[in-house]
Amino acid sequence: MAEQVNQRIEDMINELEQMRRTTLYNDEEIKEISRKRKEFEYHIQRHVKQKEDYVQYIAYELSLLEDISSRRKMANLTEKKKDIEYAIAHRLNKVFKQFIYRFQNEVEIYFEYLKFCKSVGFKTAASGIIGQMLQMHGDKPKMWQLASKWETEEHDNLEVARGFLLKGLQRHPDAEEKLLKRADVVWRNGLKNVNGVSLLFNCLDLVLKYEVEGDMRNSIKKEIWARKDHKDVWTYIAEKELEGCHWEVIEEFVEKSTKFPKVVNNCIGVYEEALIQFPDEKLCTKYIHTLLKLDDSICDDSQKISAVKQAWWSGYGSDLLTNEMFAFGIEMLKMEDEASNKNSKLRCVWEEKLLLSKPNENKMMAVLQDAIKVLKAEDSIYLYNLMIDNVESNVTFKKLLKKFQSCENNILLAVKPKLLQKMYDHNGLKAARDLYEELIRMPPIQLEVDTVMINIEKLQEKLNAKQIRRCYECAIQHHGTNVVDIWNDYIEFEIVTGDPLLAPPLYRRALGMLKKELVDAFVIKQCMHRAN
Repeated sequence: MAEQVNQRIEDMINELEQMRRTTLYNDEEIKEISRKRKEFEYHIQRHVKQKEDYVQYIAYELSLLEDISSRRKMANLTEKKKDIEYAIAHRLNKVFKQFIYRFQNEVEIYFEYLKFCKSVGFKTAASGIIGQMLQMHGDKPKMWQLASKWETEEHDNLEVARGFLLKGLQRHPDAEEKLLKRADVVWRNGLKNVNGVSLLFNCLDLVLKYEVEGDMRNSIKKEIWARKDHKDVWTYIAEKELEGCHWEVIEEFVEKSTKFPKVVNNCIGVYEEALIQFPDEKLCTKYIHTLLKLDDSICDDSQKISAVKQAWWSGYGSDLLTNEMFAFGIEMLKMEDEASNKNSKLRCVWEEKLLLSKPNENKMMAVLQDAIKVLKAEDSIYLYNLMIDNVESNVTFKKLLKKFQSCENNILLAVKPKLLQKMYDHNGLKAARDLYEELIRMPPIQLEVDTVMINIEKLQEKLNAKQIRRCYECAIQHHGTNVVDIWNDYIEFEIVTGDPLLAPPLYRRALGMLKKELVDAFVIKQCMHRAN
């Protein structure tokens, strides 16, 4: 324990030395600060942890920060803030996290930590701890309100704030009145500050996701319909009708027919009216694509094809078909499998054939294999990306991965980043790390692959600095001579999350590795960052 404490005290030497150099504190005062810290460090390193030890340590450091601020104002000193205040704040952040880890059941600790983060500007760190707080204390409605309030007031992130409130409602239906009132305030305030309709769409999506019934849902739907002069409102409503979320006002556009299920009739009616008000090729294409994606639980294959044909003929009669949609209708819908034989080099035919096969992923794989035999590389890349986006099962994804390993290098190169992200989404962190190691052994190495892996690592609740540095070093090895941003990102990571002492050596390495014409841009960016 003594060795660990001494190491922590040694880590503070630079900070104490800067206090002396700036004359903020004299030698006796610095000696006392060092003594007190050593005492606190011994206390929190004891085998039996005491809550009071952490409380006193944190209170002392917060008091020290206030005293430094006061002395700076009196002496009109501004230099070395990063070396002094930032170092204290960074250490305090670590002590707080240890405190929370040891006493997770203490609700007050989370409140104090959030106050601290707000005072020193550590907003990202605060958002990270909120998830842990809700995991431990989600049984308390007040915690969901606190999380929502933080995201609203400190991050201006209304979508996340609404999400917290709605999850709270789902978990605490007995607290519904209070939480709903707060949620209603959040989305209405957001409406005043955000232009466009996407905010309303996000609100309703969250309300539907967490099955919130009543006035709030109806109010949001009413607000959406009030903006029907936006083309996107019609496509949104049409797709929501397929999900069973119904607007009674659209019934005047719907033909009463037994040919299709009710929700499909509603969707068709909305799109048909939308094309009258907004005669647009993109809207017509989206209409056809929406019907192509109809789930088997909504209608059978024959109904789906019939609905798609109806949409195609509607677009044809209004002269709203793109060249690709025209080719799709003529070749695919009328001749089905014959289309791919007669127009084997037309990418749009294979694209629609792939989408039509979506309910059966084995069939999708077969279509992809047939397509890449005849398509040029650029079109093959497009289909590979489309396949990655639409694969759902892990089994099919593994087959797809195997297929990639034998494809042309330029195709693999184009889809490496998306493949890595999809591997993480399907199989988790370890699988993504393994694939990353494989991909960086296949030259040429793409910076985007390193960036995707870095972002994946940074998503983890417990960061692995060694793994993140491994990715940064790989990026620098291959791109460190001509990409300034990768150096800036690496340095920023060490300062904010990793080890600030590693930032100066990185700065010097960058000066040595970057091309001469890029050095000035790098230095300017670093200076601007430090000034902020």
